[in-house]
Amino acid sequence: MTTTPAFAANLIRTALPAFASAVHARLESEAPELLAALPRTFAASKDDVRVRLLHLAAAIEFDRPALIEHAVQWYAVALHHRGVPADYLRHSLEAIDAVLAAELPAAARSIVHRHVRAAVAAIAGAELDPPACIDIDAPHGRLAASFLLAALESRGDDAVALIRQELDQGLAIAELHDRVLVPVLRETGRMWLTAEIQIADEHYSSQIVERVIWVAQDRLPRVPADAPVVLAMGAAGDQHGFGLRMIAQRLQGDGFAVHNLGPDMPAGDLAGALQDRAFDIVAVGATMTLHLHALAGLVEELRRLLRPGVPIVVGGQPFAIVPDLSARLGADAAAVDGGSASAVVSRLLGRPPRAGA
Repeated sequence: MTTTPAFAANLIRTALPAFASAVHARLESEAPELLAALPRTFAASKDDVRVRLLHLAAAIEFDRPALIEHAVQWYAVALHHRGVPADYLRHSLEAIDAVLAAELPAAARSIVHRHVRAAVAAIAGAELDPPACIDIDAPHGRLAASFLLAALESRGDDAVALIRQELDQGLAIAELHDRVLVPVLRETGRMWLTAEIQIADEHYSSQIVERVIWVAQDRLPRVPADAPVVLAMGAAGDQHGFGLRMIAQRLQGDGFAVHNLGPDMPAGDLAGALQDRAFDIVAVGATMTLHLHALAGLVEELRRLLRPGVPIVVGGQPFAIVPDLSARLGADAAAVDGGSASAVVSRLLGRPPRAGA
């Protein structure tokens, strides 16, 4: 049976172009100067409204205001560092609230209004100058900083050689992930968010991280033929594969055989992927809140196709924002990083992980 939150979220997605146009028209009428302040390098004003509606729909579908609060605070930081007036975000949310109140049926209005008001209140709590994500005094912090500097200076080969040298000297794959690559990815994201680097710089750095992940893959041991098999994949529309690859490596390093389908896996293609294959557990991920709807469809389809009793683990940033979200998606557990993924998979399979690198 469709719940009121799911009903409301579906209405927003179904009529998304019309709602985005109506909200944009309202902003053009009430606050044209705020629309004019949006930087061309960030997003067109109507596209900005559209994405905010999608964030709202994702939060409403699972009735978790923390999801839209987190998204709004992210936008508050990005807009602040691009010179957009602070009132823009509040005005856009209030325009969304007004348009949806006028267009949605009564059953959906209260939950929409509650989530929008939570989002508006969250703006004041945004940390407009987030701290750096790399601490040079932390273990391998200087390595992370040196790697990032080389990447930002377009010295990709130097960055990769630096990691190869450290791996040759005994750097563990888990330490590479947790102490170097994750902080580097977070720091490049923070630097783009605060307009310290361009999106091209962030993309280049990410490609160097991807090269290093494949270097690390060659250092992993082969698992035994009788190792438990983990099927891994990312939700449709999610193009970010770094987290999925690192978790797959951690699982392989701990003695699990991993069949990684990669990111952006359409639920409709799962039947072919599962045909004539047996898996002990499935791990599915969503990098951002915007991918949760697709992830929910993926979990639902997996439940239909898998043999009874096969556990499903979900992961990604949304599950760090809302710890109980996995239950709302019908999953057995959630993991938010490589270490927790291995522990959760081991627990659900009722056996300790095998010794690995």
